[in-house]
Amino acid sequence: MNVERWIKARNASWLRLEHLLSCVGKNGLNSLPRKELQELGLLYRTVSSDLSRARSMQLGQDMQIYLNNLVVKAHNQVYQRKIDQGSDLLDFFLTGFPALVRRYFLYVLTAFLICAVPFTVSFNYAKNDVHFGQMEVFAGHPLIPEDLWPLIERGQLWTDQVENYSGAMASQIYTNNIRVSIMAFVLGITFGVGTVFVLFQNGLVNGALLGVCDAHHMADKLLAFTAGHAILELSAIFISGGAGLLVGKALLFPGQLKRLDALKLIFRDAMGLFAGTVPMLLLAGLIEGFISPRTDLTATTKLYITAATTCGLLLYIIVPRSTKNN
Repeated sequence: MNVERWIKARNASWLRLEHLLSCVGKNGLNSLPRKELQELGLLYRTVSSDLSRARSMQLGQDMQIYLNNLVVKAHNQVYQRKIDQGSDLLDFFLTGFPALVRRYFLYVLTAFLICAVPFTVSFNYAKNDVHFGQMEVFAGHPLIPEDLWPLIERGQLWTDQVENYSGAMASQIYTNNIRVSIMAFVLGITFGVGTVFVLFQNGLVNGALLGVCDAHHMADKLLAFTAGHAILELSAIFISGGAGLLVGKALLFPGQLKRLDALKLIFRDAMGLFAGTVPMLLLAGLIEGFISPRTDLTATTKLYITAATTCGLLLYIIVPRSTKNN
């Protein structure tokens, strides 16, 4: 290895870490925005690795002392704050998560469009030809499961008999929605391809389902059932999908960084986007399990619930708040 070339290549990282440590020394750790805090942690690990390499190459003592001092200072800053987990968790849900959604809104919007376009196409095809709902996404897996067809053809919805099983249904629905959100997020590691597929498939399936119901004059019943919980449920899935796309983008377009470093730089934000959807999915599951199936509530009442959850979600996401790290 050419030592001078290696030092020249690594020097920019050392100077950047020096600069961040200088800012922390003057104004405190909380003066750094979230992205620079993440960069500080990443540079600490990188320079630690450089120190180990400098020792193995037996570089001059001055160089080793310089790098060792950098690592020690960075370590003290990275690990100095005692974490109040309860306070940090509350701060995250009150301020951190909404700020992340605003910051990465274009990714969330892209996730919505990936789902909305096939939904619209699928709805129109199924509305005009119900046999479209029998198209198989995979072998043996049609858009609309075979066991639903007899109910739909009799003018019944699969939701008609769930009122007496609302507790069990809430648990099942919550688990299913969490599964979809997890898949949309985790499959971002496939360079975003898996995330796109999950969103596209969900749009295709739900569009076909609504289209077939519309062809059998039951779209209003299905929409009345979904009215109370749909906004929270779909928003959570789109945000999780946005997190998956963020991961995929970092892997596809790492810039001057190595792919692993680019992933490390954004992973905390991506994970935060996904984690913030869990309470949304929990609330949506409770509404879908205990309120949506109730036959004693009118469609208008359920629309009021939709309006309330929509306004609440918009205010929660849109209204900016100060955070600890900004």
